[in-house]
Amino acid sequence: MPPPLSEQVVVVTGASSGIGRETALLLAEQGADVVLAARNEEALRTLEAEVTRLGGTAHVQVTDVAQWEQVDRLAAGAVERFGRIDTWVNCAATALYGEVHELTAEEITRAVQVILLGQVYGMKAALERMRAQGAGGIVNVASALAVQAVPLQSAYVAAKHGVLGFAESLRMELEHAGSAITVSTLLPSSVNTPLFEHARSKLGVLPQPVPPVYQPRVVAEAVLRAVEHPQPRMVVGGAGKGLELLHRIAPRTAGTLLLRLGKTVRKQRSGRPDTGGDNLFAPSTGPGAVDGSFGQRAKSTSLYTTALEQHPYRLRLLLGATAALAVAAVRRAGR
Repeated sequence: MPPPLSEQVVVVTGASSGIGRETALLLAEQGADVVLAARNEEALRTLEAEVTRLGGTAHVQVTDVAQWEQVDRLAAGAVERFGRIDTWVNCAATALYGEVHELTAEEITRAVQVILLGQVYGMKAALERMRAQGAGGIVNVASALAVQAVPLQSAYVAAKHGVLGFAESLRMELEHAGSAITVSTLLPSSVNTPLFEHARSKLGVLPQPVPPVYQPRVVAEAVLRAVEHPQPRMVVGGAGKGLELLHRIAPRTAGTLLLRLGKTVRKQRSGRPDTGGDNLFAPSTGPGAVDGSFGQRAKSTSLYTTALEQHPYRLRLLLGATAALAVAAVRRAGR
């Protein structure tokens, strides 16, 4: 079992805002030592002060996760400062909205470098240190879109699919080797973070999350659950589970259903003008924030996640009972 959070050293990438920032704050409340990484140094410094106020210990390291040398330095810096890395949390991301024909090759490349290679590099850097230690945990924040695609986010969807695939391969290798290193991947539903204000958009307006939307704390709490009780995959939010089930049940028609019934193209366009600022190539500016601009319709809890997804045995029992009832119903209908 992993050590208590109060005794852990945790690296958090993408810590300047959103899920990463909220995760760092929750870790600080538990007394953890937290290594904060992102490109926006101002936001990291304000977070460092908050972590200290809450009782945690913070170490700031400005890092562009799309650059292997910087991620490797981040891992080395964490070990130099605290002596080890107990858990590595990959939260860094960016967003690129538009139809494929509107995107440049450079934009697609950069998005994939940040979203996919950023997490791959994090897993690789963490793995090298954890193999030397003989233990550790890696938690990746992917997306429900790692399972089911949507339009207008092709680079993001492709990258998140890649994160899930790479993490699963790594997890299987470690399991085969009998390693004490664990890999957990979270698949959150839509989350109210500043990601949408920082997105590069070809929509003519700012993008918005497809409802239902959850507050970042819902995902951050799931991250802490995965740190303490690792599990291979955890969907965060009942909406994300619905998307996953839709893909499993009707993979060939899921996209059509989302387009026609879900109206996913229309629902991703907000009514707010696009200011033209984004963090695709340059870091965001300002002191950083956890929440985005959609708090008025964001859910602060997910009963499905806390009651079932975080307790896989309960979910297996429920699915087994449902399957048994379905079989019984079919037999009765046949008689």
